Amino acid sequence: MKEIKYIYSLILLSIILFSCNSKGIYHGEAVGKTANFDSIEKALKVKPLAEVYYDHGNYINSQEFPPIVNSTQVLKNINNWLLIDIRNSSDYEVGHIKGSYNVRKNRLIDYLTEVHNADAYDKVVIIDYAGQLSSYVTGVLRFAGFDNVYTMYYGMSAWNSEFSEPLRNGYQKGFSDYIETSKKENIAHKTEEHHSENKKSIDDLIQEIPKLSNRLTSSLIEKRARKLLKIEPKNYLVNASTFFNNYKNKPENYLPIFYMSNTKKFEEGHIKGAEIFKSRKDLSLDTKLTELPKDKEIVLYCKTGHTSAAASAYLNMLGYNSYSLNFGYNSYEGDSKVVEDYINDFPIVTGKSVFGPKSKTKK
Repeated sequence: MKEIKYIYSLILLSIILFSCNSKGIYHGEAVGKTANFDSIEKALKVKPLAEVYYDHGNYINSQEFPPIVNSTQVLKNINNWLLIDIRNSSDYEVGHIKGSYNVRKNRLIDYLTEVHNADAYDKVVIIDYAGQLSSYVTGVLRFAGFDNVYTMYYGMSAWNSEFSEPLRNGYQKGFSDYIETSKKENIAHKTEEHHSENKKSIDDLIQEIPKLSNRLTSSLIEKRARKLLKIEPKNYLVNASTFFNNYKNKPENYLPIFYMSNTKKFEEGHIKGAEIFKSRKDLSLDTKLTELPKDKEIVLYCKTGHTSAAASAYLNMLGYNSYSLNFGYNSYEGDSKVVEDYINDFPIVTGKSVFGPKSKTKK
């Protein structure tokens, strides 16, 4: 895998977390790199990945989340950033962003180390149909050490109206049989009750997370990332209709998690039986990470699906069985009129992808 710093930078970059609030970070500037390679290399020994991420910045809970840029930002930097489109080749050929390369997700690690070196660019932007898969893939790459990788908000659906169908279909209202409301005082109790008895040391908490391997941490990281990038999306992304049907039949097999800081949304309507994990706070060894079950399918959902997809990548890297609900809260309480605000008509080109010359130095 690329240079040593790519594997070890992973340790710092713990995950993509799109805040999932109504404003969204996509209206602002994208965040930059934060890797501290010297401190990372000192951690090269066998230890649980959760401990590694915790020791080196606990990135999943940092305010630097998420590594996401919007389509307007991409348009302004179209000649400076490395754009990678992970859609099927047939869809790519129908129309794509000029200068973007079509690369299947299972080839990304090799592509970003052997063809277009990721560190030669300020930003590498992963593009898909509607931002759900690209958020997950970006999460995996971040944990594999690619600290300048971002996802494009709502993917090609937001870039050009010709490709907006996945986004338009993702915003729905329905599934009322599976949704319930809560009073504000009950939410406060639900979010704070775990703190009263959680006085274990970090070392004790580490023993409660999944055990993956005795391999050297650095090689385990790469192995896990490559494995996750080969898995079909249906094994970590789930549509609302599929999830609610499965949840109806066997609710005991699932733990839905409301993954937002805006608990007002929880009050207004959440999936029955859902637990609250606040974004940028609760997926950490010293908060609620170890409260997650190892014997259930964890279904995270935020507002848009971006944060929860990235968080699922983090949990799956750690060995949990996690899914993200596509389009999150908007998949059952979505306002279809709002969708139009995200859709542009930026230029597209047609044709096959050409990998281009190798890049070795930063531009």
